[in-house]
Amino acid sequence: MSSSFSKELIGRSVVDSHGEYLGRLNDIVFDVSSGVVTDLHVEVEPNIDVSKLPWESQGNIVQIPIDVIKSVATQIHLNI
Repeated sequence: MSSSFSKELIGRSVVDSHGEYLGRLNDIVFDVSSGVVTDLHVEVEPNIDVSKLPWESQGNIVQIPIDVIKSVATQIHLNI
């Protein structure tokens, strides 16, 4: 079930609390022992400086903790 869940979400737009586009969902990180989603990896738009974002990053991929996610619909909405 988790693989189809992931496939449905990968590529969705990620927006901040103001509806501003941040990037696209690149990957979902699960805790292997519990199966709980812990982080989302988001490929940030090239015009956004990832060093100014409050999350760990590698290149243009930021690791967003799950507690920052407000809702998941046709877009993934952050609460900040």
